Amino acid sequence: MSGLKKFFPNASSFLKGSATDIALPSLAGKTFFFYFSASWCPPCRGFTPQLVEFYKAHAKSKNFEVMLISWDENVEDFKEYYAKMPWLALPFEDRKGMEFLKTGFRVDSIPTLIGVDADSGKIITTRARKMVVKDPEGREFPWPDAPGKL
Repeated sequence: MSGLKKFFPNASSFLKGSATDIALPSLAGKTFFFYFSASWCPPCRGFTPQLVEFYKAHAKSKNFEVMLISWDENVEDFKEYYAKMPWLALPFEDRKGMEFLKTGFRVDSIPTLIGVDADSGKIITTRARKMVVKDPEGREFPWPDAPGKL
């Protein structure tokens, strides 16, 4: 997780399914995706099932993990939306962490899916949302495109 620490300066626990207070699992060698999304966003509601399908089909073989960074405006909407997702989430209450990531990655619209190298923290791809749809088999995964930022 060493490369990911800079993305979570104040967070020490995360969500995974119904479990709370989860430390980040060992992510050495993995691609780590930040999924900026919200329940109120129609394109997000359309893309999330595609990402869930891609995750279930390829997370182990392609060696990646996803974390929801929610833009929801209340905790009940967040909980209902996140219940459909099999990956990690930044706790809804960590609005500071969400703003830090949103600003750091220069995210101005959702859904956005950004992949980083978990070891170095360098951005691998900023076009993962498009590529999940365009390349559902993950033949070109991890879809490299960007020099390191943040």
